[in-house]
Amino acid sequence: MERIVAPSKIKGIVKAPASKSMTQRAIAAALLAGGESTILNPSYCDDSLAAMSIATGLGARVKPGTAEISITGGEELKEHRLNCGESGLAIRMFSPIAALYPGEIHITGAGSLKNRPMNMIEDALRQFGVACTSNNGFLPLTIKGPLTGGECEIDGSISSQLLTGLLMALPVTAKNSIVKVNDLKSKPYIDMTLQVLDKFGIRVINDNYSRFIIAGNQKYKASVFDVESDWSGGAFLLVAGAIAGEITVEGLRTDSRQSDKAILTALDKAGAMLSISDNSVTVSKSDLKAFEQSI
Repeated sequence: MERIVAPSKIKGIVKAPASKSMTQRAIAAALLAGGESTILNPSYCDDSLAAMSIATGLGARVKPGTAEISITGGEELKEHRLNCGESGLAIRMFSPIAALYPGEIHITGAGSLKNRPMNMIEDALRQFGVACTSNNGFLPLTIKGPLTGGECEIDGSISSQLLTGLLMALPVTAKNSIVKVNDLKSKPYIDMTLQVLDKFGIRVINDNYSRFIIAGNQKYKASVFDVESDWSGGAFLLVAGAIAGEITVEGLRTDSRQSDKAILTALDKAGAMLSISDNSVTVSKSDLKAFEQSI
């Protein structure tokens, strides 16, 4: 069998997909806010759908639309069993939020999430006095709050997602809180979390990413949140333009806190032809060269 592979070209304008990480964070914030929030340009991926289902179970009214999600925050627990699907962010972010409720809540998942260790969540919530048990370190989790605040120390070298959940939940507890973090790796994702919190009226003191000071008794304010496009999804399109033609990717904010915005540095060092505006990036084919990039 013979197969012929011919060079192809790419040319056009496309909008990068919405950020699922931002969408899930915004859903969590809207759940905790009083009144109706609107999330514009949401991602409707499986992880976001799981977040919407969890928010509904925790008392929110969720109305998905073509280009927006309307969420009215709620405090009355509707479901005692929540399913995170295969979303690692959902299990780590919503576990501390579920701990705000006085009732017993069981959190399950599917697929690969069943094989991920949950010890980090157990340890952190227990430091706050919350009853939390797992199935020998794996799902399902059983959580019985309420989370009232205090202090804890967590490991940030594996994931920042649990820290995101704590930063989301602790502002509404009765007491002030301090979260000490050892060796935090994913700082841009925490910047994203703090950005969402700020939009919804929550203040957190970030002490050099090693200590976070959270005043209690804060209130989330309903907001209109515009989800930015995903630099991770846009990066593939930008590289395609640098290799095989010309492409403009819209929706990519140059002030984004997303770590994958670093693709611009890589393309620039490789000699790609770049044209950057506040909300779009155009890349044209050129003679690319080898480069070195420190990580």
